[in-house]
Amino acid sequence: MCPEYENGINNEEPFYEQSERTSDIQLPPVVNVLLLTIWVVISLIGLAVIYFGRNAVAGAIIIAVPTFIGMMIKPTFGLCILMLVLPTGAGVTFRDSFSLDRGVGIALAVSFFMNLIITRPRLRIGNKALWVMGFYTVWVCLASLGGNYLNYELVRAFTQVQLLVLILIVYWILQTNGEAAFRWASRAYVIGTLGTIALTFATGSAIRSMEEAPEQRYSATLGEATDANMLATLIAIAFLAAIYLFARDRKFFWRMVYLAAILVLPVMLLKIGSRGGLIALFITMLSPLLFIRQVARRPALAVLLLFVILLGSVSAGLVVRSSGLEAPVATRLTNLQQAEEAIDYRMMPIEQALKCVAARPIGTSYYGWFEQSGLTILPHNDFFLALGVYGIPGAILFTWFVILVMLTVKRIPLGLEKLYARAVLTYLLVMGLNVGQLYQKHYWVFLAFVLASERIAEFYTATEDDLPAYDEYDDEFAWQEQLA
Repeated sequence: MCPEYENGINNEEPFYEQSERTSDIQLPPVVNVLLLTIWVVISLIGLAVIYFGRNAVAGAIIIAVPTFIGMMIKPTFGLCILMLVLPTGAGVTFRDSFSLDRGVGIALAVSFFMNLIITRPRLRIGNKALWVMGFYTVWVCLASLGGNYLNYELVRAFTQVQLLVLILIVYWILQTNGEAAFRWASRAYVIGTLGTIALTFATGSAIRSMEEAPEQRYSATLGEATDANMLATLIAIAFLAAIYLFARDRKFFWRMVYLAAILVLPVMLLKIGSRGGLIALFITMLSPLLFIRQVARRPALAVLLLFVILLGSVSAGLVVRSSGLEAPVATRLTNLQQAEEAIDYRMMPIEQALKCVAARPIGTSYYGWFEQSGLTILPHNDFFLALGVYGIPGAILFTWFVILVMLTVKRIPLGLEKLYARAVLTYLLVMGLNVGQLYQKHYWVFLAFVLASERIAEFYTATEDDLPAYDEYDDEFAWQEQLA
């Protein structure tokens, strides 16, 4: 190895990371800023062609070409683009056959595999949960072969394969690029969520979606209206990310952005009117206070959490008091009879899932579910969705996967990353009792962030036992003082 290159590594990175390459191509900071500026200018030109030139195809090509090149050079940039468009929830479509988030997902996968040829990072699957998800995907493919509508079943199985590839790519990008990639991706997601909300009101999509919805619920993205429960999850996770970044990021400008998100996003959750989303967020925000010993060890974190809860509640209360909620949304959130009817509606597919698994223990397959159950809806529950559609093996593998993710969170040292990962996982699990999320892309992306939090926490909260015991450590690898 070249001595200069070796010394450069010793001065910049902890010892236990020296053998790993980053998937991002390392460039001087000036070059990074220059490339980002060029990309912003070209993207603005593309947007001008779309909105003023009325040529969507030409504008999309102008934006897509430099974006793809940037994603290949910097997978972290590609992940940020993915998180930036994730809040659109497949609402931005082209001729009802291609969505913006799907296009970005494909571009991320292609650019990442092209990047591997250049950077050759040390890619490994160190978390057993990812292996279990691989087994679950294999079983989904096998169970799909027994369906009566083989062509449609294979398409659905291929969707699961895409989700597996997506979570592996997101996990690898976060693993091979460290906490900067984690912070920038989370930051991009918060910005994307706020930007999507602002544009929906500026373009009138918000008003149109509320007029089209049967209960005048806010369910708008930049294009077509999306599922309200899915949109509630997207906004709730952005709220949790804003809290984490507000505590972790020290830059004043970004903290103002996070503060705006903390004030705005609870109001949008009320406008969505998702009972399950509000209950899941309520449980998520209060759950850290149940760990009494952790609260005693880090009382400042508990104070920060209470402050955020109070701030979000005051913001939502002031908005509701000044402008009020739409009458159907207010009725939906306060009417107990409607809540009981919704529970009964969700219990029907759960009961049918138990009957179907008794008749066919290996599962009905996706499209076979509608034929076997006689229903037109899938179970509104992640576990019973896996149980009814993919049988006992699918339910066991999914449960095993969730347990391994929970153990991953348990291993994370107490700190902001642990609280953030536990909050995201708690919300997804509680929301999964009310909504089936196994086919939604954001569900697996956020779980990849939860799994990667274990590695990211090492940059901040690693104990002395986790560090290499070398005599020269104090002089050359005092990374805590460098971070401070």
